Amino acid sequence: MKKFLCLLVILSFAMPIWAADNSPVIMNVKTYIYHNPNCRWAKKCTKNCVKTTKQKAQTAGARACKVCGG
Repeated sequence: MKKFLCLLVILSFAMPIWAADNSPVIMNVKTYIYHNPNCRWAKKCTKNCVKTTKQKAQTAGARACKVCGG
């Protein structure tokens, strides 16, 4: 029973981390950098940017923006 409760506690802390991977991001397909939609660089990016999820951007090999952290 203790192991089950410990597992539930661990999973309850891990769930927001898993949910964060499906958050929307703006990815520049030329530089392979993804941004938070509110980032100033995401707002400036119009030509080479697509809206995707954080998980898909990471799978594609993109890295997080150094300003907003993606």
